[in-house]
Amino acid sequence: MAPQVEISRIPEPADETAILREQLDYLVGHAALNAQCGCAECRRYLRVRSILLEIFGEASRANVQEIAPRLAKAA
Repeated sequence: MAPQVEISRIPEPADETAILREQLDYLVGHAALNAQCGCAECRRYLRVRSILLEIFGEASRANVQEIAPRLAKAA
């Protein structure tokens, strides 16, 4: 009788979006519970927050004001 060979399955890759959301939820929860205690996780939260809110910064508004007339002409 031939020996049975177990075929190991390669797991599906994790959904990157789900991982990012999970990490963001964790960081927001940590910062909210610990009132930004200054630990590595709080500093990470501040970096992520800064990057995500970058679009609302002054430089972005200047870019929008510069691009908007060209978009209006193209339409």
